[in-house]
Amino acid sequence: MRLAQLSTIASVVFVLHCALVAANAADSKSSEENDPLISGFGNFVSWFRSHGGTVDDRIIIGHEPGTNIRGMIATAPIPANTLLIHTPGSLVLKKQYKNRCLQIREIIIPELEAGIESKWHTYFEFDDSLGHNIPSQWDRSGRAMDELQGLPPSGETHRHINWYQGVCKKGKEMSDLDWKALIMYLTRAADIGLVPMYDLMNHHNGRINTRLEVDGERALSVIALTDIPAGEPIFLTYARGGTESSVDVFNGYGFVEDYPQLWEWTDEGLMQLSRKNENHAYGRYGMGNAHAYREDDLQFVPNTEHHEVLMISPTLAALLPTKALVYTLGNARRPMADWEKLIAAHHSNLRISHANALADSAERTLAGLPTTIEEDELIIREEKSRLKKAANLSTVDVDDADAIRAIEYRLAFKKALRLISAVAERETFLNDSDEL
Repeated sequence: MRLAQLSTIASVVFVLHCALVAANAADSKSSEENDPLISGFGNFVSWFRSHGGTVDDRIIIGHEPGTNIRGMIATAPIPANTLLIHTPGSLVLKKQYKNRCLQIREIIIPELEAGIESKWHTYFEFDDSLGHNIPSQWDRSGRAMDELQGLPPSGETHRHINWYQGVCKKGKEMSDLDWKALIMYLTRAADIGLVPMYDLMNHHNGRINTRLEVDGERALSVIALTDIPAGEPIFLTYARGGTESSVDVFNGYGFVEDYPQLWEWTDEGLMQLSRKNENHAYGRYGMGNAHAYREDDLQFVPNTEHHEVLMISPTLAALLPTKALVYTLGNARRPMADWEKLIAAHHSNLRISHANALADSAERTLAGLPTTIEEDELIIREEKSRLKKAANLSTVDVDDADAIRAIEYRLAFKKALRLISAVAERETFLNDSDEL
């Protein structure tokens, strides 16, 4: 009797599980069908190919597995070195001016104004840049700004808008076309200009599986860097070679990137010490003086002059990473075991005074913030629950949604700061005689 009951219960549980999976799949399918950028991808591909573009048949736009994040997905295995996308030079809205005002005003806006007469009309219709709601679009006096709690990029969130309105518009109000052109430029432009199809790929420095080639005609090819299994997203990078930190990625694109993350900030307190005392180790070893690097007999050259931590996982991080260590970001995929070896070697060459200074700065920064990591985790759960209820009632406040992004971001930043102290305590560094 007992076995029969268990068998019946197991059968019911299995049926319920299957029903739940089917319901989730149906919800996901319904969500994709209602998303014009997913359902309309076939039409966009037709336009792209009709103008000389090439895109592999095994590529679609869909939700990345287990998420509601829209991205480019492989529907079947794709071997390494396969040409995935080729955007001919004739389809690139080329970067013709070094002056960014002219590039937006003379190249992008006239094509937007042309409407259906523009060759890029389908491309513009398919674009959803304005829906990203990046920090530049946040209400300057809204909750989201306060929720950053003064962490970077506080004070820099609207610099692009300020620049465009002040320099390009000479203080005049921005039109709807100005907004669309500027946000497209900020979130989609490559070094060579706006590149249709290529700009639909998502960013992931840890799982990058493509490489780029630009030919003499300023055409762009996307090539598989590795074998890409069916169902895997197709990724590029928005921060190649470590030239942009996780702070920059959030400020420019509105999301907290997955690992690896490169966090940076400036400690005004330490900089003041080095200004008052030229013999202070902070300045003498190059942490506050770009010209001091070559005076250090170890020739230790950090990636930037800011405080930085390269966070590979929740428990693995490199303090004050070098340019060589950071260069991998966006240029290759590196196994965790390789990261562990490289970081251990890096720390063995990093002065303990530098590691201690970074840890002190991280602890001081954390102590000065109004909420702790644990409090933020509770706040996030409550805010998301409240937002979900509002969504069910169709009463979502955009400022509330932006505030949640800001809280998620500051939480990730705080976790990076906390990890610095743990790494500084457990790792082996180079002993020197000049403790800070």
